[in-house]
Amino acid sequence: MFDTLFENNGKKVKYMGMVDIQSYFKVCLGRFYKPKTEYIVLWYGQIYYHRGLRSVQVYFLDSSTNKQVVVGVSIKSILKLPIGSIWVGGRCEEKYEFETLYTTLDAYDNEKYKRPNLAYTNHFGISKDKDEYILKPDSYPVDDIKTDSNTNLVVQTDTVKIIIPSVLFFVAHYGVSKEINKVLISWHKQEVEERLNINDNCGDLITIPDRCVIADAVFLYYLKTNNHTKGVVWSLNKRMLNNNKQYHSLKAEPYHKQELQLKIVGLRINDQTMLCTEILGISMPQGDAIEYRIDKPNSATYGDGTDPQTLKFRAIYNTIESDEIILEAERDANNVTTAVVRHRVEQIGLIRKLVKYKNLALNEAIDSCNSKIIRLPQNTPDAFADGENGNANGDIGRVQVLADIGAMPSIKNNFERILRYAQNLKVTLAYAPVVIDCVNLAHDDIFIGEIVRGMRRRKNDSDVKVVFVMRLITKLGVFYLFDCKKIGSQTSGVVIRVKEQNAFTEESIRQVLGQLFSGNGRLSDVNAISEFGIVRYFKHTNGDDINWVKQAIGNCLKKK
Repeated sequence: MFDTLFENNGKKVKYMGMVDIQSYFKVCLGRFYKPKTEYIVLWYGQIYYHRGLRSVQVYFLDSSTNKQVVVGVSIKSILKLPIGSIWVGGRCEEKYEFETLYTTLDAYDNEKYKRPNLAYTNHFGISKDKDEYILKPDSYPVDDIKTDSNTNLVVQTDTVKIIIPSVLFFVAHYGVSKEINKVLISWHKQEVEERLNINDNCGDLITIPDRCVIADAVFLYYLKTNNHTKGVVWSLNKRMLNNNKQYHSLKAEPYHKQELQLKIVGLRINDQTMLCTEILGISMPQGDAIEYRIDKPNSATYGDGTDPQTLKFRAIYNTIESDEIILEAERDANNVTTAVVRHRVEQIGLIRKLVKYKNLALNEAIDSCNSKIIRLPQNTPDAFADGENGNANGDIGRVQVLADIGAMPSIKNNFERILRYAQNLKVTLAYAPVVIDCVNLAHDDIFIGEIVRGMRRRKNDSDVKVVFVMRLITKLGVFYLFDCKKIGSQTSGVVIRVKEQNAFTEESIRQVLGQLFSGNGRLSDVNAISEFGIVRYFKHTNGDDINWVKQAIGNCLKKK
């Protein structure tokens, strides 16, 4: 049934899921798990507690038996598991590519207390009341779909009804980093407010929490200041935590009243019904510049006694239908939009230097550049775009962040410098396309996007205090960069050009970290690490014009 439906509506294409979910398969399926079998994502079920964590029931089709299995997956990974994606050995390299389309959720009608073209459907309620299904179980026969109690969105267009799974909408719409999703469904209101810095007595100033990104300021600003948003979000939070049951049903409504524009992938069930399998872009509400500061994270981002800098940003966005990107490079903004956009501002000729050193207005600086620039219209933008890495095609205006008149904040340390240098390669043809993922072994998904997070050793017995790890996927190969913060003199960084990406596992990263900590920033057994690929050191050369990451990659490519 599903094979025919998928093949009639799409074709298999290459796709990088960017996560390894084999551990979830092993825990949930045990000895019945078959690593070499294709498992195809069909549906997102309820959210439930598993080993103290919130997981989502993901329904897979076992292609060897045509039977369905249910695997609990971290909610942070859901956007990387679109319906139709194919998983073998816990990894995804293919998916079914369905139709891409745009749709709009009407603005909220204050008199009717609803959006005119948006409704909701709950299969459990329909089954109980014997009403008519919108997504008919016979047309899309997922196991237990008749009793599925999530409340999914239904968008009525001129030609078709589009069903958006509630879990998918929740992770795409509520904030940019998935930390916000986890917090909202895991803790009660008071704890959520504390973790997200909502009640910090700082007025409209947004303090970005640790593990969140600057683009989260839009959602956090609304949650802090807007009564409608508070009502929607705290109702969701209360429903998820108002009982001690293991399984919880989700109803995710738009958190603001403005029109919502979406770019989605849809599987056509029949002439009247389409199932949203993936959200590629979703607009943010219109707004003025938001003042924010960075919370002190538990990483090497700030030194002791250093207060976070207060800045302002305004998201820039044209219209979602045009696929036109403002100040955008070839690839999407990945996970931490701000860092990339800062880089893109710098890449437009000499804007940053002109603004900073010659005291020119931003327009004067832009006029002095030779680069091609897409200008905003004079009127205020109607929407700001948002998204998550893993689903982006690089052709949608995700949230674009500009700090005060285009001037870039100073880089705090070497780790941020390495990330910035890696981002510079995204617009360098010799390396592009480039995918950047920093590494933190404390996370369920160790690849956390473009976020500077240092890792520490439990034992305080080394001059090395923090190690920063970054994976870089480029046209020239896959590279892992390791850099240390240590007492006394600075060490060189380590770069590994891995032979096989799948062979360089979490355990391999731990092995390198162990050697760096025990060797005070140097590898104690280079030969052992060389089994994974070419190992080289790179220097922290002074001067902004020397790109350490480019230098590191070059060292790997040189013949000895």
